[in-house]
Amino acid sequence: MKKGKVILLAILMLSMILGSYSISEAISLTYNTTFYDTDFTSAGVGGMRDGTGSSSISLTGVTGTVTSAVLYWHGPGNSSDEMANANVTFGGTDITGNSLGLSSDNCWGYANSKAYWADVTSLVSGDGSYSLDNFVKTGENINGVSLLVAFDDGNSANNRDVVFFHGNDSNISNSYDADNWNISLPGINYSSGSAYLELHVGDGQDWLDDAILINSTQLVAAGTIFQGDSTLPSPKDVTHAGNLWDIQRFDVTSFLTPGPNTLSMYTGVYSDCLSCVVAIVDLPAGAAPPPGVPEPSTLILMGSGLTGVTALRKWLKK
Repeated sequence: MKKGKVILLAILMLSMILGSYSISEAISLTYNTTFYDTDFTSAGVGGMRDGTGSSSISLTGVTGTVTSAVLYWHGPGNSSDEMANANVTFGGTDITGNSLGLSSDNCWGYANSKAYWADVTSLVSGDGSYSLDNFVKTGENINGVSLLVAFDDGNSANNRDVVFFHGNDSNISNSYDADNWNISLPGINYSSGSAYLELHVGDGQDWLDDAILINSTQLVAAGTIFQGDSTLPSPKDVTHAGNLWDIQRFDVTSFLTPGPNTLSMYTGVYSDCLSCVVAIVDLPAGAAPPPGVPEPSTLILMGSGLTGVTALRKWLKK
């Protein structure tokens, strides 16, 4: 099976497994998949709130064949239907996102927020501007969009293992998910080299944020962390005190020691109302949990999804 199909199988397997129970409640960030031995880049855009629902996302840094591309989007809304803003248009092609559940609207006066992801590998060929349309609907709004891309630049010496967690986790107390943010990555067999944590966060504004802790030790002090100014447009949207979408990257090398490690990330509430949608741990190739070894939370759910996975494997072999 080709590498791209292996990645797609992993993503679709998780979707089927999660489909065995209701996801109307938010999925507090959980393990999604790992891109092994790859090159990786990401792009994002905000400033779309209360607009036409159209924008574009500018992808740079791809210097080889795209092997996988995933689109994420998040915003507040009033419908109790978790699929109310699932149908959007990317690069001129209509797509339907997979729901990551409902959570707090983050202090905007809406009923909830919604997050989605979609595999867009077939629509991404490399660097360029990709159009975004239909991201605002009656009663449904948008914070921002991220595009995550794995590729092969032909140089194995700079490859990474990129571990994905995703969900819709508000730091504001609500009836859908637990308070604050929590994310854990066990089984990191670290040897050497730089490691990073990349967070894709909705609703960042000109308000102070709580400190980010890794294994109960401060990674970033409380202050101006997610200000809605780390993605386009620039200058940021002053009407909403920020673009409402951030991608921030932090060096976590000092939190790792040679041998097996677990990274646990936590942040609470200072004054900014925030949703974490994607957390990526970017590691030296060979440091992530090996392929074929599910995370513990995945093992609990695995039994109910095997029939659908078997059918998927047959389809992907075609």
